[in-house]
Amino acid sequence: MEVIAAIAVISAVMLLLGFKAMTLLLIGLGILGLLFVLTNIFFIWFFVKMLRSKRTEASFTRIDKSPRSPFKVAYYLVEGSEYPNIFPEEGFLESKLYKKDKTYHVLLDRKKKYVYDRFAVTTCTIGTFFCTGVSAAAILLLTGVL
Repeated sequence: MEVIAAIAVISAVMLLLGFKAMTLLLIGLGILGLLFVLTNIFFIWFFVKMLRSKRTEASFTRIDKSPRSPFKVAYYLVEGSEYPNIFPEEGFLESKLYKKDKTYHVLLDRKKKYVYDRFAVTTCTIGTFFCTGVSAAAILLLTGVL
């Protein structure tokens, strides 16, 4: 809510200083495009890391606080060692999504000591392709090609 108020105040001040509404709109679109590009870099980074990880079998053990962030993550047992998932757990339908009696295929990054479960793989894949498309469209829009 504070962000919206700040944007409104900054826009009002810029209009009073003589900026045109179209200029403000283009600045806003530029910032939005930059955010998509940064999000795309985030997803590409994790997608490349995911592709370099080793596929292995694991069993789900628990959901607990991540050692690296304030979010809860799923923990998986791989060859006697427990590894946290890279992304936060899916908060809804937890009992349906994470079953202790099943074996899952995960991507293990032994160097960083975390895994990519099926939800992290889906998030990275969809996020990478979606953000690449949106970022490309934003860049083309800003350069005037579209």
